[in-house]
Amino acid sequence: MGKSAVGASLSLIDPSEDKSHNKIVQALNVPFQKVPIDGRLLTSSQERVNLASKVVLAGEKMNKKQSSNAWFLEKASQADLELDDDLLEDDRHLSAVERVQQREATRAKQRLTQLLAQPMKTQRFGKFMSTNSATTLTGVPVALPTEPRSSQVPKMKRPRL
Repeated sequence: MGKSAVGASLSLIDPSEDKSHNKIVQALNVPFQKVPIDGRLLTSSQERVNLASKVVLAGEKMNKKQSSNAWFLEKASQADLELDDDLLEDDRHLSAVERVQQREATRAKQRLTQLLAQPMKTQRFGKFMSTNSATTLTGVPVALPTEPRSSQVPKMKRPRL
């Protein structure tokens, strides 16, 4: 914050919103670099962000519990008192909703690690396989023809009689 603060902005717009966005950019007098993004990558990244947010929220809840428990333990030791285990929050005292959320967060973390291990692709499968897509999808080398096909051989002209 302040006069010397530096930041960055990202404006995700649809091609149909380009005119309106250009008006806003001109009014602000701030340059934006255009970076074309494939929409299919956005859906893939949105799934990853949703999973990551579930994992982060579950982690924040866990940290809050641990912080609360640590505070109770510290205050009890300072006062030389025994602390009742019922005052500490643990997994035994979770409600049904919290247990479901915890399971969902665990599944989200597993799915997120699977997705992050794979590169994001615009096309996972298709009706027709090209040589390049076949090698990247299967990992199996594709044999390419070494000699020209009959359609690639130049035709000889017949001599006129």
